[in-house]
Amino acid sequence: MAYRKDSRANILLVDDHPENLLALEAVLGLPNYNLVRARSGMEALRFLLKDDFSLILLDVAMPGLNGFETAALIRERPKCRNIPIIFITAVNRTEADAARGYAVGALDYIIKPFEPDMLRSKVAALVGTHPVRRRTDRAGSESKERARELETLERISGQRYKNLANAVPHIISIARPDGSIDFFNERWTTYTGLTFKESGGWGWKKAICPDDLAPFLDGWKTAVESRANYQTECRLRQQGGAYRWHLLMALPEKDEKGNVMAWLWTATDIDDQKRLEGSLRSLVAELEEKKSEAEAANRVKSRFVSNVSHELRTPLNAILGYTALLLDQHFGEVSPQQEEVLVSLRRNARDLTNLIENLLDLSRIEAGKIEIRSEPADLQQIISEVFEGLKHMLSQKKVVVRWKIDSGLPIIRSDPFRIRQILSNLLSNAFKFTEKGSVTFSAEGTAAPRGILISVKDSGIGMPKEALPTLFEPFKRVARRGGFHADGVGIGLTIVKESIELLGGTIKVQSQQGKGTTFTLFLPDRTEKGN
Repeated sequence: MAYRKDSRANILLVDDHPENLLALEAVLGLPNYNLVRARSGMEALRFLLKDDFSLILLDVAMPGLNGFETAALIRERPKCRNIPIIFITAVNRTEADAARGYAVGALDYIIKPFEPDMLRSKVAALVGTHPVRRRTDRAGSESKERARELETLERISGQRYKNLANAVPHIISIARPDGSIDFFNERWTTYTGLTFKESGGWGWKKAICPDDLAPFLDGWKTAVESRANYQTECRLRQQGGAYRWHLLMALPEKDEKGNVMAWLWTATDIDDQKRLEGSLRSLVAELEEKKSEAEAANRVKSRFVSNVSHELRTPLNAILGYTALLLDQHFGEVSPQQEEVLVSLRRNARDLTNLIENLLDLSRIEAGKIEIRSEPADLQQIISEVFEGLKHMLSQKKVVVRWKIDSGLPIIRSDPFRIRQILSNLLSNAFKFTEKGSVTFSAEGTAAPRGILISVKDSGIGMPKEALPTLFEPFKRVARRGGFHADGVGIGLTIVKESIELLGGTIKVQSQQGKGTTFTLFLPDRTEKGN
């Protein structure tokens, strides 16, 4: 029967006698078998190169390649190594012949004549195992292929890991579960000058500063025993012998059961950072010392101002009292010229008294001893009182005062005295630095949060932009364009800002040199704060 390639099981019949092939076909001529004839061992090998066979029935005594030699060649080919072979012979009948047949890989050795049913049964059994063998062979082949792929991937992955480890500017190492090192990246050798032979295992200890070694090893031992992350700082020696600070971190690599398989180490150079931290600590300590000195000097200054102010109060009160008596002509008639002098004296004494009160207020604010009251504050009334007190200043100016006050301005709970002081300082400043032009005072109530929004705007000489950041600092006097000079020591705005903040409010300033200044402040209703 000629060779055909279809879905039936291929069985290769090998015999140099045609009559023997016909006899085998007669016994095995079933629809599910495709019987392929081969008249020699060489022809059988050619068929095996072309297709897959489920079984080979092989004669022993053949010219050229005999059956044993043919079987040996078949077994050398990986593809044919697992094809079952049955020897069928009428000549080679000895036990030695059978043993040789089994030695070259035969599954059976049949002597002619044989029972046809017996041969059919054996063939059926072996052919039935062919799909399983094919799957096994395929699985084995695929398994080997996967193994080769995994081996290749592991090799590539390992090389990539080494390349990555060598690319980073840090020291990287891998330690065994007991803590001994079995890998360093190139950065280790570049930095320390130590080869892996010199530093592998526990040899790396020689690179650690002797002063840091004992505490480092104690911490490392604890981490290994507890299988926990480890982090520390120590100094590592460079090739030239100098030591630099490094941040060392170790992470355990664990299996599913939590057992440590390896430790992954990194060492990052932080020497520059440590030096900077040291410099910063020194600078902070120096600043704190200077701050303490400044605070001490400020306390001395505050005590001095307070003492001097109290000492000046008594004679000033006497001056004001006697001036009032003289103006009331208790000591006799006063001429117009004398009255003018006395009025000027009283005005200057009052200015000096206000200055002393401001100095005392500033001292109390800096000492944290200022007292804030909480009572109804009628801004309409307070504004009237403030303008009444500034009449003498307005009388000497060509200034137009504009009012923009809401008719329904609310009465808020706050400190009327402090509000009066704040507005008096802001308005006197506006008048002081506006020779001619206008001063606009506006006030309106706000609902959320409840309070009063106030604006004091003048068209005076204004201030340079660079002066605004320090405007509210004590004793700061702004240099005005054109050499303009105004009386004062530079504490009025300081008291304004501190007082507003004590009341829970805010203040902002806008100014342009030559065009004027605007102060905007918000005074909250302290009822909402529970005061």
